[in-house]
Amino acid sequence: MKTFEEMETEDGYMRLKFKNRFESRKKSKDVALYLQCYCLMLVLGCIGTLIIMMAVIGLNFRGTNYVCPNDWLLSQGKCYRFSTFSKTWNESQRDCLKLQAHLPVIQNSKELEFIQKSLKSGQPSWLGLCIAPPGKQWVWINEHLFVEQEIFSVIGAIDNMSCAVITRNHVYSEDCGSKFKGICQRDAV
Repeated sequence: MKTFEEMETEDGYMRLKFKNRFESRKKSKDVALYLQCYCLMLVLGCIGTLIIMMAVIGLNFRGTNYVCPNDWLLSQGKCYRFSTFSKTWNESQRDCLKLQAHLPVIQNSKELEFIQKSLKSGQPSWLGLCIAPPGKQWVWINEHLFVEQEIFSVIGAIDNMSCAVITRNHVYSEDCGSKFKGICQRDAV
């Protein structure tokens, strides 16, 4: 029988020893490759999660993608529908309520300008502004008092039956029983 030292010098033993080293190196490389793939998948997963979170946050804070129903115009987060039929102020307001809207309440000069530009020439339309009994004070349909400002003033005589009509150039007082086109206004979604 050969000693361990003699066996170590033989080809068969050396090859076996080499084969064992090769297999352990291969296993080490397989584990390293597995760890690299795992780390890469982990990083890509984190990046994907961050992208999804940023997209969701971006959608929640954009606030500029307003939508209006068909046949309505969008301006400054509000939707407007211009009627083609002449009705009294009360009838026009009822028509708007059926559409989950109301006659316009103008809050700034851009809104006034948009409405006036959208009107057809020679077709005055009702605003959500009327004289509240018993006084002679203009009140918006949202119950806020109208204070004549730089935006516009209401031209003409007033009485307890006065409502505001808008044209392409002015806002004036009319009898609420007169018939004009209506404008419906609602918040965009």
